Amino acid sequence: MNPSTKKCVVLVPANGSIEPECEQGLRVLESRGYQVRRVPGFAAIDLARSQMATDALRDGFDELLWIDSDIAFNADDVEKLRGHGATMIAGLYPKKGTRALASHLLPGTRKIVFGEGGGILPILYPATGFLLTKRSVYEAIQTKLELPVCNTQFERPLVPYFMPTIVTAGEHKWYLSEDFAFAERARRAGHPALADTTIHLRHIGRYAYSWEDAGGSLSRHSSYTFHVA
Repeated sequence: MNPSTKKCVVLVPANGSIEPECEQGLRVLESRGYQVRRVPGFAAIDLARSQMATDALRDGFDELLWIDSDIAFNADDVEKLRGHGATMIAGLYPKKGTRALASHLLPGTRKIVFGEGGGILPILYPATGFLLTKRSVYEAIQTKLELPVCNTQFERPLVPYFMPTIVTAGEHKWYLSEDFAFAERARRAGHPALADTTIHLRHIGRYAYSWEDAGGSLSRHSSYTFHVA
């Protein structure tokens, strides 16, 4: 067992069920010595993530790995993310039901090579479905952006790392949900996001099969170039 696994906690917000493909990967991580925290019961995901992060940091973990309950992953890719030494790095995956990535790319990004030939890519806002973060990110956010400790009158205080926010994009206002809001705070605090495009993730959801599926299957590739519209 690798002693370094004790430094990293796997955080899984699970207000519903955990997809079997995700649970399979989580159990492999547990067999390798990782503590996996499956946390149900929060109606507001920003509150859930802020509380889970605050608790994990209080408990002494140096790395927080976020994995959503509907993400299928290879446990070896966790070691790959950690091996880069980055303070915030993600795996990329698509949204459900639309041809787009869940993460937001840097302006000017025209294409991404996934799989063989892929590598480290700077991005603007990573989705938190498969995101590794280090303690230094949270400490910088709290210190530099002067985030308060909230709910001190209750049993479990929290720092609102994932509180939604609004940013100005040109002439427009952009409401950032909890994951993008966290990444925006991290960027302002000196921790821009990276992605490893060699990691292959699957976003599990519903799919309506029809007759076309009886005559063929979706082709898979060891390398894929995604052209940004």
